[in-house]
Amino acid sequence: MAGRLAGKVAIVTGGGTGIGKAIAILFAAEGARVAICGRTESTLQETADEIRRAGGDALVVPTDVSDAAAVANLTQQTLERFGYIDILINNAGVRASIGTLLDLDDEEWQRTFDIDARGSWYCARAVIPEMRERGGGSIIAISSISAYVGQPKQGAYNAAKAAQELLTKCLALDFAADNIRVNSVCPAWVLTELNRDQVSEMQAEPDRKFPPGISWNDLLRMHPLGRIGVSGDVAWAALYLASDESRWVTGTALFVDGGYTCQ
Repeated sequence: MAGRLAGKVAIVTGGGTGIGKAIAILFAAEGARVAICGRTESTLQETADEIRRAGGDALVVPTDVSDAAAVANLTQQTLERFGYIDILINNAGVRASIGTLLDLDDEEWQRTFDIDARGSWYCARAVIPEMRERGGGSIIAISSISAYVGQPKQGAYNAAKAAQELLTKCLALDFAADNIRVNSVCPAWVLTELNRDQVSEMQAEPDRKFPPGISWNDLLRMHPLGRIGVSGDVAWAALYLASDESRWVTGTALFVDGGYTCQ
């Protein structure tokens, strides 16, 4: 299959829904063979079926990215099926917990860091030796503007995303000599399955303040382009960073935020 990623093999974590699903489908349409992982096998299979119906090739590997052994299995199964790895999308994550540090318990804080930060570390650690052997690769973290701005009652999420961002930059420095590029995409609000119900409630009462104290009209004002994002907005940015078009780009954060952070 021809395309901007023809001949490439990509791993997409959190590939069953939302942004991860959009990335997996777009990458496959652009010629990549895709291994998709996540914790819910049924949604992974739905993504894989959609890719196959369009003529692409997809491997499903149910994986908890906070488990090093599970990540090692993901890497091994990808190599057994496709032979090599060119691209890693560190997309698996959790929804922001709403509460101050006095509201969140140890388990909630740890869960957020385990998936958003430690999961990215495990996945990168697993694929980098294979990318070295391949002569290079591209690792892309699907991060958030929350790594760069303070937001009320989101301390655990913002801190975990900030850790993911600095890990990305350090990896970029450590492995530049191996031609492994490491970058991130930082979206603002994006409509996905995780927040669809919340967004619908907000749209129904656009002036009402919802946790953590934001109305729908507030959200529109926060995004100068006048809308929140959709998964495809992030997928196209990830495609650029995965492709050879960005071959001189590493250690950078690409903001895909409707203008949120330029204010």
